Amino acid sequence: MKALIAYRAMWNDLVAAAATSDPKHPRLDDHAAGGALELLRYMMKQDRNKGVITKGQLRLAPVGKNGEASKVSVRDCVDGADWLHFKRDGRLEDKMPGGHHRVNATAIERGGAWRVEHLYIDEVGTC
Repeated sequence: MKALIAYRAMWNDLVAAAATSDPKHPRLDDHAAGGALELLRYMMKQDRNKGVITKGQLRLAPVGKNGEASKVSVRDCVDGADWLHFKRDGRLEDKMPGGHHRVNATAIERGGAWRVEHLYIDEVGTC
């Protein structure tokens, strides 16, 4: 399903941006638009303001539900247990491990390209 490919690619784009906490990273808008893109940029701004970068691995298990031919709702439980904040000097920001976040997203096809336009990431422990 192309919507799930775009959803996974959006997270890969975020991982690339998070390595430097760059809210203007050129990949952020490759697979995200609208409110989803605003959220990703906001997350990067917050991390940059805190002086942290994020490294590690995310585990995804998205499930898509077709609503219309060009719109797919995506539900996921993103495992960020190994995706952690580090200070610029390489030390962990804190001793708190990452966790599992319930994610709801909507991928929309416009002009032949799928992008995540709506994204809600719930707090740790919600799935």
